[in-house]
Amino acid sequence: MVNESRLPIANQTDPDIAGRTLRPVSTPTQFGGMPLRQSKEEPRKALRLVVGYDNSSDLEQLRRDLVGTSLDLVGYEQVAQRVFDTAIRLDADVVLLSPNCFGYRKEIIVDLRMHRGRPIPVIGWVESRTDEGRLMVAAGAVNYISLPTDAHQVSKLVQFAEAAVDRLRREREDGLVSLAGGSMIPRGMAWQSKVISVFVPKGGGSHRTTTAVNLAAVLSHVTMGNQKTLLLDYDMVKGDCHTMLGYIHESEQRIAMQRNMAVIERGLKDLFEEALRHYDPQNEDWLSLATIKQYFVDSPALPESQLDLLPGLMRPTDSGESIFRGDRRVVYAVGRAIIECVRRAYAFTIVDIGQDFLDPLHEAAIRHSDDVLVICPPTLTAALDTRYALQALAAHFGDLSKFRLLISGFKPEYGLTEREITDLVGVPLAGVIPFDDVVATQAINTCAPYALTDAGPLGSAIRHLGALYLPQLGAAFKSKTKQATRRTLFRNLFVKEV
Repeated sequence: MVNESRLPIANQTDPDIAGRTLRPVSTPTQFGGMPLRQSKEEPRKALRLVVGYDNSSDLEQLRRDLVGTSLDLVGYEQVAQRVFDTAIRLDADVVLLSPNCFGYRKEIIVDLRMHRGRPIPVIGWVESRTDEGRLMVAAGAVNYISLPTDAHQVSKLVQFAEAAVDRLRREREDGLVSLAGGSMIPRGMAWQSKVISVFVPKGGGSHRTTTAVNLAAVLSHVTMGNQKTLLLDYDMVKGDCHTMLGYIHESEQRIAMQRNMAVIERGLKDLFEEALRHYDPQNEDWLSLATIKQYFVDSPALPESQLDLLPGLMRPTDSGESIFRGDRRVVYAVGRAIIECVRRAYAFTIVDIGQDFLDPLHEAAIRHSDDVLVICPPTLTAALDTRYALQALAAHFGDLSKFRLLISGFKPEYGLTEREITDLVGVPLAGVIPFDDVVATQAINTCAPYALTDAGPLGSAIRHLGALYLPQLGAAFKSKTKQATRRTLFRNLFVKEV
């Protein structure tokens, strides 16, 4: 009988194994405690296994049966897209995947197999007497094992894993499988639809909005991700995403002409006013994508990209308007409805939110995002403030399984290491953005995201963050990224000198 109280909570990675390798609690012994005789042959290096499971009891049995095998269970998730993220982040060799995982899509199998770093074979974990195994193999899985799991099925899993890892890597090395499909990723090849909120518990100098804008640029630009991406500015203090992309309110015509900026008439506040006129809690379709798109800037928001933008609050006083200070439940409902409408139409939705997570709009973004990037500068005060805020977030939202740490403005000589910051904050590290004040400030002042213009450490770091969410980007980016947008940057620099 499995003790359910000891099983992992759904949709979470076990905190005892997240980011590191599980080790057997004991080694096989003979009677009397004497160790079994070891083979004289060199033992095979353990393969790192990530599991996407449906039932906790099945997972518990699998964990027991894997002890002493050549498979090292390094992570497990109940949400399919988190299985993908965990496999990439923990450098897995093979994935065991149940088609009953929440959000399972067969495209994940191909994306793991075609991962640029190295192929990651997928083995199906299916109910017996069903066609699920054959369907997964048809979608690209190398094989499948059946439930209920026992020693025989685990033995098959080990054999399948060892054979598949060797074969797929040999095919890749021999050039039998080519990842080169041209210099750009074709439109529409997004491996999943994902909503990512960018959040900081401590305001000021955190680079939160800068990160949101540049991440959106990486995912949408034709020379990079080339995916249909939406940038939502939900910051209830003051929106700045539009300014960083070269847009300004129509009342500032003089500044617009001086700096060659595009004027905008409306954004989040105007969309809320329209939405509240039609709000109907009894009708699921009271807000439509067509209505929301009327408040975007002229598409695309960034030249040579698939980026759309919903501008945020254009004045700091806008958050005090009655539409935002009325019934909290209604504000939350509108914020949630916007996210749920757009996520069906975009490969990626990036939401820039302010630091007050109890604000109904910010709370809607956090609850309905797939991932929350928590930005933390490399200072002790910021790390501690983030730690305490996350403790409150855990109490309010139930768990922190969707939260990821992003260290911004990092320099080793500041006196805090990446590990120290990660240990203080207490959530998995998604990436580190180095400090380069000249590049970052020029990007803001020229309204040209540094992801497109900087070939140095800062640009590379944000592009690799994009690859975490869109693995097809891989580890290498073409140098023409800078060339493709040079005319845009030169145009802004020229206007600056007028």
